Amino acid sequence: MSGTAGIIACDGYKELFAGGLSIMTNEEIEKQFQQYLKLFQSDAELTKLLNQVTFEGLFNPDFLKEHSKFASMDDMLWRSGFGIVNLLEVENVNQEKWNRYIAKNTECSTWFAFGKLAMGEWMKRKLTENKESAN
Repeated sequence: MSGTAGIIACDGYKELFAGGLSIMTNEEIEKQFQQYLKLFQSDAELTKLLNQVTFEGLFNPDFLKEHSKFASMDDMLWRSGFGIVNLLEVENVNQEKWNRYIAKNTECSTWFAFGKLAMGEWMKRKLTENKESAN
């Protein structure tokens, strides 16, 4: 995590978070997500990339270190105490408790918002990679 201690927000949720994660509201996450999604949907090659996205690609160590207290996806799952070993199993846990865990340890107050943030960051990274490979 970078920066100093700061206030974080997502879905209107605010918490003093030592480590200084950035402030981003649910509305900002949604706006960013929709902007990137439109770009991807308007280009056949980029649309193909959407079909290749994985949990590992979304919740990669760089993303997790920047937007949460976790170093990796395994770290996030293990520290949760829910006994899950992969993200597909998140559906099987109490969602209220899972969202509290996410709110306590990430920039977002819900798993859904954290997933949208991850998807927006993934699309941003893929656009950058595509621009760099075209040059």
